[in-house]
Amino acid sequence: MIAVNWGTSNFRAYKLGPQGNVEAEKSSGRGAVSVTAGGFQDALMAEVLEWMDSRDNRILMCGMVGARRGWKEAPYLQVPAGFDQILKGVIKLGAEGMDARIVPGLIGFDSTGVPDVMRGEETEILGCSAEVGHNVHFCLPGTHTKWVRMEDGRIGSFATSMTGDLFRAIRESTILRQCTQHEPSDEEAFLLGVARSGQDGELGHQLFGVRTLVLTGRMSEMSASSYLSGLLIGNEVRNMASRDDDVHLIGDVALCTLYQKAMREFGIVSTIEPEGAALRGLLRIARSLSW
Repeated sequence: MIAVNWGTSNFRAYKLGPQGNVEAEKSSGRGAVSVTAGGFQDALMAEVLEWMDSRDNRILMCGMVGARRGWKEAPYLQVPAGFDQILKGVIKLGAEGMDARIVPGLIGFDSTGVPDVMRGEETEILGCSAEVGHNVHFCLPGTHTKWVRMEDGRIGSFATSMTGDLFRAIRESTILRQCTQHEPSDEEAFLLGVARSGQDGELGHQLFGVRTLVLTGRMSEMSASSYLSGLLIGNEVRNMASRDDDVHLIGDVALCTLYQKAMREFGIVSTIEPEGAALRGLLRIARSLSW
């Protein structure tokens, strides 16, 4: 079988043996947003053609490949949703020469009725051992970070924060671009930003302080991006988690570590889950499907 985690900006695939062991893997920047309408099968074959086997033509995919502008829309399931509901929501593609299927995404609504959606993160959650817990709180850092609450073993509610998108946009399209071109690598400046996020003043005012700290010589341009990152992640964590939460982090280890450091500053206990959650989730779903 071939398992594919096809996100907005990135593509990752795994060739799996009969026992679910990884025989080969590859990743590229061929994200779903870069594929033209009607071009998804060709894009997939460009990545995994050498793996195709007539004896096993099964392909299971998750992520933005199932979005409205993806290969084929896998309709959102409304939360709360557990493993059985997600399994039933898997759709089958009419793709020539393969038995290809897509895992559905989820939709929820906040207290005011505003909708929120996810695609791919549900599969990562299903690949975590902590998912079997009844009231676990997950955080999946990324361009659009997801904060997910499990309720009685199901994904009960979730909220998205565009922190990653904001970080990029601020560095590319605001006055702060002049002082935040260095890549963030200063842990002390990051923690200063986290601390600042918990002080008086709304976020827009705090952000302008990045410029004035550099302008007055109180911070070097080498540290400004790290400080900005701390401000944004700190603001997110402060509003999305609480000291009563035991948060499980899923995703890129370096980014999860930044979130963990921010949580520690606010007295929040967190654990970074092992890498490969999406693959484990896809394998778990695949083993329960009727192929």
